[in-house]
Amino acid sequence: MAVIKYTKLHTYREAYHKLYHHFRYDIWDIVSSNSPSHQKIIKRYKWITKSINRFLFYYSIPLIVFVDSFPYLVMIYENKFNYVTDQYLYPFDGWYPFDRVKWYAAVYVWESCMTAIVVFVYVFSNMIHTSYIAFICMELRILGSCLDEIRNPEDVIGVIGRTKKDVHNTVIRKLKVIISKHEYLAKTAAKLNLVLGDAMLLNYSLGSIFICLTAFTSTMVDNLYKSLRYFFMCVSLLVEIFNQCVIGQILSDHSVGLSDTIYSWDWTSASPEAKKIILLFIMRTQKPFKLTGNGYIIMNMDTFSRIMSSSYQFFNLLRTIYR
Repeated sequence: MAVIKYTKLHTYREAYHKLYHHFRYDIWDIVSSNSPSHQKIIKRYKWITKSINRFLFYYSIPLIVFVDSFPYLVMIYENKFNYVTDQYLYPFDGWYPFDRVKWYAAVYVWESCMTAIVVFVYVFSNMIHTSYIAFICMELRILGSCLDEIRNPEDVIGVIGRTKKDVHNTVIRKLKVIISKHEYLAKTAAKLNLVLGDAMLLNYSLGSIFICLTAFTSTMVDNLYKSLRYFFMCVSLLVEIFNQCVIGQILSDHSVGLSDTIYSWDWTSASPEAKKIILLFIMRTQKPFKLTGNGYIIMNMDTFSRIMSSSYQFFNLLRTIYR
């Protein structure tokens, strides 16, 4: 999974760079410094993004320390209190063409470094994708706010007056800008869906099985180290699948929210050209943004519920067979 995440980041680095450029420079074309609503939206999503990224980063450091030191601490505990002297524990069980007991220190350092790399790949990949999803949601909210501002009372009054063509042109121009921004966000969401598709499909197809097996093994083994090890593996799988389902659900909800804003927009008194543009916009927003597993399954909270339900059923089946 770490290889897939790194490969996708490296392969689509140009797309990530363009997306970064858009959210750093181009997004400000629709943001009004005089709009309290825009400022409130930006501050809110800035705080959300910073909070999530700080949590992921500061969570990864103690996680690496714990995963790398836990086997050694358990080994010391077994040696001191249970007098077990022939037990050698490692961060993970790898195959080596030599006696890894003889080279225990070197193997342990190597596996600790590899564990840290894998955790950082996971964390930074999730930080990047979570940030971009949050920024897409932020821009969708700003577009909805722009639609609300178009229907100000003075604009509606001006549109009703047939002689005030400048108001008609202003409304049409704003609508075209909003539609062009929405089209760019739709393409961006489709690109992220393409990038994340393989990992999401793998998580969905194998998630239930591995969650079930790791949870079952952690409850069946008598060894404390192995029990805790499989338990944390199960928790890590749950967190990874939950993260993908949550960002997919949030992205879909925000795109649907923009569609609801369009429906509630008072466009009955708009010009015929503006009505055509609005109808076109309504048709485009009929299909919400979504993240899928290569088009086979939509990643949302319903999918997460199905994965958890399947895992629980398999878990009970294994316990029944084992008994």
